Amino acid sequence: MALGAKKFFTLFSVFLIPSVLLAGWIGYYLGVFSPVELNIQARGPYLMVFMMHRGAYHQILEKIERVGKLLDERKIPKTVACAIFYDDPRDVPLESLRSEGGYLVDRQLSLEHPFGQQKIPRRTVIVARVKAHPLIAPFKTYGRIVDFMKMHNLKHSGPAMERYLADGVVEVEIPFEAPDLEMLRRTARSLRQ
Repeated sequence: MALGAKKFFTLFSVFLIPSVLLAGWIGYYLGVFSPVELNIQARGPYLMVFMMHRGAYHQILEKIERVGKLLDERKIPKTVACAIFYDDPRDVPLESLRSEGGYLVDRQLSLEHPFGQQKIPRRTVIVARVKAHPLIAPFKTYGRIVDFMKMHNLKHSGPAMERYLADGVVEVEIPFEAPDLEMLRRTARSLRQ
């Protein structure tokens, strides 16, 4: 083996292999390799305490944390951290994206600006569920939902909701319109096969 090849092999072994292993471990930890589970379910009603956010969606965490702090100060049990996203980032400029971040609660509250509360009715949704970091989950779930909706000729009928569960699972809920109930049943069966 030539001296140059030996040095290359040594450098490769010492630096590149551990770097690849570290990147793989980080990817596994963040959920890059986690499978996405799709279901059709009736979800809600929900009661959400929130703060409005305008701008990049990945910055919603600050609003969720502020709502959580308010609920903790008032000793109000919060169930699930969540966010609602109103705009498609492919169509709306980054600085104009509208969202709400907060928590689901189990009772009506008296709130003052900048906090709000809304009731989200029971609705039929496509649920994409993945165990992944909240910054990774959208890349894994939204494309799958869009492909599924195109395949089954479904139209969304409201904003996307993300629920951030305590076990590290992110659930994305997209309400949709189905042409008829039988079509909905066939769609649900195709998801389980």
